[in-house]
Amino acid sequence: MKKKFKYLNSIRIAFQATILALIGYVALRPLFDKAYVSDFESYCPFGGLSSLGSKLFKGTMSCNMSEVQVMLGIGLVVGVILFGKLFCSYLCPVGSISEWLGKLGEKFGWRREIPVRVDRPLRIFKYAILFATLYITMTSSELFCKEYDPYFAAVNLFNNTDMVLYFAIPAFLITIIGSIVYRLFWCKYLCPLSALSNIFLNIIPVASVIVIYIVANYFGAGISLVVLFLVLTVIGAVTEIGFLRSVFMPAPKITRTAENCTDCGICDEKCPQGIKISSYIKVNHSDCNLCTDCVYSCPLKNTLSIHKSTRWKYLSPITVVVLILLSLGASKGVEFKTISERWGDSQSVAKMEVFERTGLKNIKCYGSSKSLQSQLVSIDGIYGLDTYAASHTVAIYYNPLEITEAKIKRTLFTPMKQEIRKVKDKALDSLAVWEVGVFGLFDLIDNNNLFYLLKEDEGIYGFETQYGEPVLTSVYYDHRRTTPDKMLALLERNYAMVKKGEGEEKVDVAFKRENDGIDKGLIPLKSYTKQIFRTYDKKFNDYKGYSTDKLSVFVFPMPEAGVPALRRYMGSLASHLSADNGIVRLSTRYVDQPYGYVVFDPTQTKVETIKAALSKRTLTIFVTDTEKKDMPNPYHIVPEGKVEKASVIFSDEEDL
Repeated sequence: MKKKFKYLNSIRIAFQATILALIGYVALRPLFDKAYVSDFESYCPFGGLSSLGSKLFKGTMSCNMSEVQVMLGIGLVVGVILFGKLFCSYLCPVGSISEWLGKLGEKFGWRREIPVRVDRPLRIFKYAILFATLYITMTSSELFCKEYDPYFAAVNLFNNTDMVLYFAIPAFLITIIGSIVYRLFWCKYLCPLSALSNIFLNIIPVASVIVIYIVANYFGAGISLVVLFLVLTVIGAVTEIGFLRSVFMPAPKITRTAENCTDCGICDEKCPQGIKISSYIKVNHSDCNLCTDCVYSCPLKNTLSIHKSTRWKYLSPITVVVLILLSLGASKGVEFKTISERWGDSQSVAKMEVFERTGLKNIKCYGSSKSLQSQLVSIDGIYGLDTYAASHTVAIYYNPLEITEAKIKRTLFTPMKQEIRKVKDKALDSLAVWEVGVFGLFDLIDNNNLFYLLKEDEGIYGFETQYGEPVLTSVYYDHRRTTPDKMLALLERNYAMVKKGEGEEKVDVAFKRENDGIDKGLIPLKSYTKQIFRTYDKKFNDYKGYSTDKLSVFVFPMPEAGVPALRRYMGSLASHLSADNGIVRLSTRYVDQPYGYVVFDPTQTKVETIKAALSKRTLTIFVTDTEKKDMPNPYHIVPEGKVEKASVIFSDEEDL
């Protein structure tokens, strides 16, 4: 008769519960901290490994992936090789939930065991998913796993633009229902990280293939990294499906002392993976992840252990902690290039020089790095770009005979006109102007931080920046309510309270003033209103292919173009209008008030069509060349205006 022994592996349960609690904290924190933005990818090892593949293949990191995720991924692989699949047993949230749901299914008698003849063929699916995920991520530098990952879908409540619902919803349902009905269905048959871990369980054939790949390419074979990953994937699938066991590594294995064992079967019952522990002397099953639940459940001393020693009983949790700490520590000492691009005839430049700038906060991922590249690629004399998102650093490669360092600095700088608050005092007919040189104003994020810093002084109405070293900053204020001394005190402060979501976040700033500033006198309110207005100008649909005398302009009052909070939607409006091939440009200007200018080819579209598009309640915008999405129209445009010749309106511009 089997003895029921209910002693639990409480250490492992504590690890699992802690991870799930931390994820819950990240999910719930925005409810009481409105400035906090949940980031569920911060410590994703599979995302880090996928991004590393992209880095090795294209030289670019995937968006939102940093050294932290990459080093955690490397730590995971090292852990698998040396100690087994500890991540799966102690840290993986999907694994924990699947395991607990399985116990629920077992309690109610819902869980079934998949027959062996079905079990092994099913395991090939996770290798197919792994290769597809790595291939798409490597070739696009975008994390494909986010499109279907049940964890990512669940924690984001299926509301994230990176996921694809017709992938994510089935994956989530399969994970939940599969876990209840079949043992760890997702983990055994569909999880790409499980497949990747199993590949490195048998390190001898894997290491041999990697060495052959490196040597062959050293001698000029030119074998693609994709081919290497395909071969490794096939090796993993063959060794798991064909043998279902590891050979030499990992070194620590659950060991059963047969002479002490009574074959009570409790260890078999307690194994989360369903491995028949009582049939092994050394457990080398591919599914074993060294969770040690069997060791804890065994009622007989010195019967189940790691390498026949009770001293190794706590090896798994200690190793998990050590690997995490080592991985996080390693991430502090290394920084990967987010992108490294060269263009033009860079090889012919005799002496290339490098301009480096740190502190560009808008360089924060692959997407923003590529955006900067598209800005620089058309500038004569610039031939390359490296970016480091973690430290917000760029290195620009240029020919000093074609372009100066000063011009590069000017190119990186974005002048800003920013209205902080509206003038509501009817008795106020002019504003004072204070001009000061400010160091540390590099990009739009710095300008945004300066906005919130100056906003704290209710006497300040706006500011304007112009390129210089330091940046020349003009502050427009009511001299009756504030003074330059108060503004100097703000600039000397090392933090700003920046609006994030529905709350505020304390953000470190490092602005330094050149001097005490200069009083530039007064500016009439009407002149200030025109001066502070930020124009918008977007050209599309082959605008440059037209001559201005062939185009017309629909001019209409657009008061909302002067509202800072609404300006960010101008790109959406331009995208919406670009669906009409006859519309080629959207601009705003300030005359006696803000006006909108829609430039069009009268042979392709009509004014009535333009008016209908402007006043439509829903904007249809292009996310990609083929993907569209709708959003409520934030503007309440009354399309009453007039049609002018483009050659008249834009007479101050060079001929197209």
